[in-house]
Amino acid sequence: MLHRQLTSLGSGFILMGALAATPAAAGPPPGVFRPTLELGAAQSTATGVKVGAEGAEWALPGGARVVAEADAELRVIAKPQQLNLGPKRRVPTYTVMLQSGRVRAIVPDGATSAVIVSAPRKAAVLVPNGEAGVVAGDDVAVASTRGEILVGVGGKSFRALPVGSVEVIGGGRHTLLDAPRDVGGPSVLFANDATIELASMPLTPVSGASAYRVELRDRKTARLVARTVTQLPRVPAGLARLAPGAYLLRVTSLDETGFESALPLERPLNVVRLALPPGAFLDMAGVVHFAPGSRLGLERTDGVEMRYGHTGDFSAAPPSLELLRAEPRLLGFRSGTGPATELWLVPRVQRATIEFGPRAPHWPGTPLEINVRVDDSSPDPMSTGEPKAAVSVGVDPVAVEFKRDGAWLRGTLPARDGTGPWVVRVEVKSRDGRELGRDFIEVAAAER
Repeated sequence: MLHRQLTSLGSGFILMGALAATPAAAGPPPGVFRPTLELGAAQSTATGVKVGAEGAEWALPGGARVVAEADAELRVIAKPQQLNLGPKRRVPTYTVMLQSGRVRAIVPDGATSAVIVSAPRKAAVLVPNGEAGVVAGDDVAVASTRGEILVGVGGKSFRALPVGSVEVIGGGRHTLLDAPRDVGGPSVLFANDATIELASMPLTPVSGASAYRVELRDRKTARLVARTVTQLPRVPAGLARLAPGAYLLRVTSLDETGFESALPLERPLNVVRLALPPGAFLDMAGVVHFAPGSRLGLERTDGVEMRYGHTGDFSAAPPSLELLRAEPRLLGFRSGTGPATELWLVPRVQRATIEFGPRAPHWPGTPLEINVRVDDSSPDPMSTGEPKAAVSVGVDPVAVEFKRDGAWLRGTLPARDGTGPWVVRVEVKSRDGRELGRDFIEVAAAER
């Protein structure tokens, strides 16, 4: 049934009436409702569009996608055909008419649409599920990189193109390169700010590869975040600034003709936001310093696992962490089967020491000296400003100016007249409002 219905596709054009006789489905699935240019630019021509220098990508209803490289000339037909792709399986199939250049047709698992690429030399490529590359130049060639790829030439029946192979129309077949075996670097990154820059990550070199294509996509929506081609076997530093979320890193090797390797290397990558409690900070080495008893929030941990120490068992990462004791603690985080990312939690203990001048002060007479010292187990090198010391006599606040003298803040409370006695209270808070210490002293009235 499939071959009889699709033999006319190999002629380089689509018989819309004959293949669309079945009534359309009730409505398109959630997402885009017509082929939509999501990335890049394409300039209209008499026969379609010409893709700009950065390439272009179309999202199709049902989850399929079409990626075109720079300078490709093509036409994406908005109206799908309802094709018989299996028993009781009528699938909306979108047509790409490739005139020149290179495109990739991608139909991910779970998609409810398919793609046909019509190319010169009466070639047609049907992608019910998987991914195929098609190039039209001096030669027309098709690469099967994943899933079910069918090729028809000259109006003849479609035939399967094995995964990992390239067919040059009228010129035989050859195999594709392998993808890099592994990518180094962490599978979980931690962001303290709104975004974090992706660092360089090494790739396992592939013999015969002329370059490597690196793509980063949102794992939930498949939206392309960044794409590049690099001659060196590594993900280049600064490829993207990533907001907290779940991503998929996809890497392929390219042969001399520009075809991608079969079965690309794919690895999940998660960016987890650290919600630091007051007084906490993340140092240059990636160590989190925060007070025991407070909680460190972990946001966007979908798909992230955590373990305690170097050898503990992994389980789903919790929404927050706490230091129960004033001891450093090592945690490991991973996404999928990627390498664990270590995160050290170090207790930050801040205490204020308050000293008064004479042990038994009297007023009127000598003013009262107040000295404050804050001890910090791990000072934040990026912090500025001094802690705040609030002074009150009885219940009335009194303004006292404190000045830095080495490790101490020194201030003087003027003497006052009256019958006394007076209670002088001092409360010290951090710049973010946390109480660091308090003390008081009784000041007696001098005998007359």
